[in-house]
Parts: sequence; C-alpha cells; structure tokens
Amino acid sequence: MYFPPSEYRKKIKISTRCFIADVMKTFGELDPPITEVEKNWFENHPQFKHIFHMPQDGNHKVMGMWMLLLQNARIAKEKEAWFAVNGSPIRYGIREHALISGLNCRNYPLNYKNSGGTKFVEKYFGRGIIRYQDVKTKVREGMELSRDRLRLLVLYFLSSVILGQTKSGNEAPPVDPFLLRAVDDLKLCRTFPWGRLSFDYMMKEISHTMAHFGGEVKEGVIWPIPGLCIPMELLAFEAITELAVEDASPTCPRMCQSKFKRSEMKGFPLSKINKELGNTKDIENILSVSEEEQTLLDHITEPEDIRDKDDVIVESWMKRLGRGYVVRFEDMLEEDVTAREAPPIQNGGNETGGTTNEAGENSMKGVWL
Repeated sequence: MYFPPSEYRKKIKISTRCFIADVMKTFGELDPPITEVEKNWFENHPQFKHIFHMPQDGNHKVMGMWMLLLQNARIAKEKEAWFAVNGSPIRYGIREHALISGLNCRNYPLNYKNSGGTKFVEKYFGRGIIRYQDVKTKVREGMELSRDRLRLLVLYFLSSVILGQTKSGNEAPPVDPFLLRAVDDLKLCRTFPWGRLSFDYMMKEISHTMAHFGGEVKEGVIWPIPGLCIPMELLAFEAITELAVEDASPTCPRMCQSKFKRSEMKGFPLSKINKELGNTKDIENILSVSEEEQTLLDHITEPEDIRDKDDVIVESWMKRLGRGYVVRFEDMLEEDVTAREAPPIQNGGNETGGTTNEAGENSMKGVWL
C-alpha cells in the first residue's frame, strides 16, 4: 500500500481540471451564438455525446476518488491500478474506464502523433507556444462562423476535458501537440480513441500523485487532478454497494446513467464516505456488466492484449476471481475499520494540528447549449 491506514481520514481539497461546466457555459455564451451544425457535431459525436448527456446537477463529488487514492495498492503494473478498500481490491483499468465513460478505448492508430496537420493552429495562433489560456481567450473573443470556428471549439473542448492540465495561465505547459494537429482533421477527431488517451493520461496522474505524497498526507493542501477523471470519480460509487448512486438512464454508459443522491451538502465529505463504508464487505473487485454493457465494451475496447509488467500478486487475484471467488483480506478489513473509527488526534482540534475545513469539492454544473 502507498499509504498506511493512519492516513485514511486525512482531508485535502481536490481541484479537478476537467472543465466540463466551463465548456458548457462558454458554448452557451458564444458570439455569434452556437449554430445547429456546431451543436450537432458534439451532441451526435460517437464519444463526446456521452459527456453532453451526463446529468446536469451540482452534486458531483470527488472525495470517493480521494478515498480510493488513499488506499491505492502498490503493484508492479503500469496499465491498471487496484485500490484495497476494506480489504477488497478494486480494479481500475482500461475496461473500467471504457465501461463508465463510453469513450473509444481501442488501440491507437499507427503513427497517430503525426496525423492531422498544423495549418489551422499556424493560421490563428502562429508558430509560438500555445497554452490553454490562449485557446480559451480565442474562443471568447469570437470568430466568424466557419469550419475553422468548429475546429477552435473542438480544440477548446479537448484541452478542457480530455487533457486538462494542472496549471493555468503563463505557468501552464503548452497544449498537447497532438491536440493541435488533430483539429486539422475533424474526421480524425470523431474516430480517434479519446478514451484510451484520457485513460493513459489518468494513469500517469495517479502515479504522479503517489510519488508526490510519498505515503504521508498534509491536510489542507489543494491537489489538482487533471484530465477526464469522471470514471475514477465514479468508480468507488459503482463498486461499493454502500456508496451506490442512483440510476439516471439505462441507455447510456454509466457516466450518464449515474447521478448522486440529492443532498443538502455542496460536497460529499470524506468523513461521510468513511462512515458509510463501515465494515461492509459488499464490494466488487471488478465491475460486473450487463449484456447491453458487454455489447458496448466489445465495440469500444480491444481484446485483453495490453502489454504490461507482470505482477504475481495481481495474477493470483485474477486466478481466484476467474474461479468464481472474491478477493478479500480480513486482516486489512479490520485495520481499515479501526483506522477510520479511531478518535481524532488532539492537537489543536485537527488531525494534523493545522487549520483545515472539511474538504470541499468541485461541482459539475452545466449550462445546456
């Protein structure tokens, strides 16, 4: 494990860098207004339509994701993560990312980084460094209705949602070069496996988060999570029955199906999640799927051919699951429950002695186009 059980109650503020709400709001305020052609491009996109179909409530929560990160198991694999909650490992891999998001998670096209072109970005941004703020400013300044404006909106969407960055302004890194090239070819933007790209990006961020904290949480810090983190955000609520979310629609991927139970709270505090967890054993190691979902997965994923590092521990879990058993460690369950129920450290009224409030979280309120 990356963190000992003593860290499981420690709170930080998660700041997501998946700007869905900002994109929705900006699209609704375009001048000239967004056209039916532009609107339909997104709403009928085989992948992006799911993001526009998501329940537009302000009650999305990220502390479930933080709870999982706190209980991340240290394994050798690089293409999947396992989170041991109450002694039960929960897998997050390309299959889970696809199941929840509905995005194309098939293999990358050959030499995809050289696809598209630079004609559009050179025309409107020049040949210098292009940062996210430059793209956002260009959108808000307005552009005459044309195919190029649609390219600009697609670039803004991709850099806001799929590959959002941890920093903004002049300190931000340049927009990913592939995004800049991809918008030259709008057909490529429809067929490219954005799910796989966003998953690989998220796995890098999980690794970065583990390296940053080094097994110890300093309460009160603000930690950014860039990219499409929604599948990770929902994973805990999908795998753990005690945290289950309400179904919103049976005809879309889980990202669209699920919505959080209405609550008067702006955020979903870590303390509440820990309380709901209790000593539950009703946890899925690997998310089960319906026949309809399996059909979806067959369409948007490849067979299990991902090359990854060997890990004898994970392999032993998979063998047990393949025989129809669950994977659960009773000693870890007892440790987890004890750690979450322990009285707070008496040091200025806070567990770490600092002045901190219960962790709040970003909402995803949207303005429909």
